[in-house]
Amino acid sequence: MIFDDIDEASLFILVDPDIKKFLKGQTGSENAYESSIQMGKIYNSLNYLKNTNDSIQSIQIAGTNGQILANGYFPQNITDKDWEKARQLNGQSYWDVEEGEGILDGTVEKRIYQCRLLRNPDNTQETIGLVKVYLNASALKELFLNSEMNATSYFILDEKEKIRYASISEDGPELSEVPVSYEQLYRQNGGILTVYGENHTKLFAAPHYLGDSGWIVCSLSEPVAVKAQLWDSVSQLLILAVFCFTFCFLMARIISRRMSRPLENIAEHMKLLEDQQFSARVRVDGNDEISFLARQFNAMAEKIQSLIEEVYLVNLRRKELELRSLHAQVNPHFLYNTLDMIYWTAKMENAPETSDMISSLSCFFRQALSGKDEFTSVENEIEHLRYYIILRRQSKRPFDFSLDAEEGLLSRTVVKLMLQPLVENAILHGIQDMEHGRIEVKIFASGEDIVYTITDNGRGVDILDMNLLLKHTGKDNRGFGIKNINDRIQLIYGKEYGIHFENISEGGTKVTVIQPGREGGPHDQIDDRR
Repeated sequence: MIFDDIDEASLFILVDPDIKKFLKGQTGSENAYESSIQMGKIYNSLNYLKNTNDSIQSIQIAGTNGQILANGYFPQNITDKDWEKARQLNGQSYWDVEEGEGILDGTVEKRIYQCRLLRNPDNTQETIGLVKVYLNASALKELFLNSEMNATSYFILDEKEKIRYASISEDGPELSEVPVSYEQLYRQNGGILTVYGENHTKLFAAPHYLGDSGWIVCSLSEPVAVKAQLWDSVSQLLILAVFCFTFCFLMARIISRRMSRPLENIAEHMKLLEDQQFSARVRVDGNDEISFLARQFNAMAEKIQSLIEEVYLVNLRRKELELRSLHAQVNPHFLYNTLDMIYWTAKMENAPETSDMISSLSCFFRQALSGKDEFTSVENEIEHLRYYIILRRQSKRPFDFSLDAEEGLLSRTVVKLMLQPLVENAILHGIQDMEHGRIEVKIFASGEDIVYTITDNGRGVDILDMNLLLKHTGKDNRGFGIKNINDRIQLIYGKEYGIHFENISEGGTKVTVIQPGREGGPHDQIDDRR
């Protein structure tokens, strides 16, 4: 890193325009003040490089025009030897070491530096100067002192196996005591090499190649020191592992608790729901997955509560209908016998119209009271309606009647006694007072459903009032018949089926009844809604 920092600093100087202008001597007509301003810029650039990099001790530049500029302490200026070696390398940088006396104590010290030629950026064939950057030996020494153990020494060697720098610890080995070559160190770059010193002392050498400089920095350590350092590293790793495990365990407990508490809350409310406390709701805070689960639980609880209330109302209505049905029951055998007696009496008195009416009435009631359940076939519904029409046409105001049913629907199973009450309602409240009344009945399939339409040409109805009667009967049980039909369909099949009223533009009312129809007899009809 230190060598790379110095190399980057010399490259920065190479492209600095102010330094290029200074080295080429392009001062022009500048006066002394402007020259001082120019020199100040160059000093600022050099000082910036030095002050922002602890690896640099000082920088010196010299131009081919004789201009020289330096910052920091310089024990020796750029020499002809530096020029000659830099020209031989044709612009490449090189590293070297020079010896000199120290500033304070006069001891001999080694100074590492880098040199390179400065080319003209506009013409790379033109040399305009040379830069010499001194490495801060104190920073290098401090680096080794911070890294080395008691029995470890550090050396910097060049290609000729010459020691350029050494940092030897108190008990560390000397490189001269170890028979190891530059080639051996180069081949083991980045690894560890086992070597033997004098008296067959076993040592570990760890070389690292320093890039363009061609130098190698190598550490020599005794196994005892390596083992001690390894044990220290293992101890530190164990302490760090225990700390990390404890921290992770505590964090896991906290996170687990934060996640489990809402889940426990949901489980408690599920228990309340199991105990039939259907109004229980979970408090929802946030938008995470658990909050989503809580919302789904609340939606489920609301749906269950709604379904239970709906089932309760359905059962209540069914009981009400059953009670009304019980009140309306008559003994079929007594009714049939009575009508049969009246029929034969009319025959004996030679009253054919009366006997026909009695016969139709008897068949009408037989059809209405036949069976033990709520279901019949479409064909039976039509036959029951025909008997009723025969009876109604004996009135003083006859009317036109037409019925159109799809052939394939006659065997379908449906809820019985749907058509006749609606046709009766159309006659009584639609066309009773009309001279040319008309009733049209159509039966057709719509997907899996069967649709009845009863259309009259009467005066129409109040749609809002009819819809209200489907929910609540009026005064004196007004609308009980259509409400009874609608309730029976919805009790068996669901809310999506039932009766619909509309006024038609030509005049009159159209009543639509929708219910599912299935193949088979009445006893084959099964529906889960019952």
